[in-house]
Amino acid sequence: MVTRLPGFHRWLWDGEFAGSISLRWRVGTTDLPPHCLGHVGYGVVPWKRRRGYATAALRLLLPEAKAVGLPFIEVTTDPDNVASQRVIEAAGGVLYERFTKPPQFGSVPGLRYRIVVK
Repeated sequence: MVTRLPGFHRWLWDGEFAGSISLRWRVGTTDLPPHCLGHVGYGVVPWKRRRGYATAALRLLLPEAKAVGLPFIEVTTDPDNVASQRVIEAAGGVLYERFTKPPQFGSVPGLRYRIVVK
C-alpha cells in the first residue's frame, strides 16, 4: 500500500475548464517517495495550449509551495517535451538532473528541474 501524500489540485479556468495543476509534498522534507517523480503535475487541455496557462499556473503555485515549507519544487518532464521544458524554465526552473525513470514509469529518460521558492 502506498501512503497518501499531502497535496492539492487547482483548476485552470478562463470561463471554462482549461486544465489543472497539483502540488504534493512530504511534511518536513523535500524528498519524495519513488512513486512520485516531482512535486508538481500539470496539464492543459489541447485546445487551450500555447496561451500561457501552464506557466501562469506554475508561477502562482510557488507561494503555496512556500506556505507548506518547501524551499524549492521539483518538476519533471520528458526530454522530447520541449513545450513543458519551456513552461518550467519560464517559471524559473533550472535543469537539475537527467535521470532514468523507475520501472513503473517505463525506465525511460527524464529531466528533473528545480524552481527555488522565494
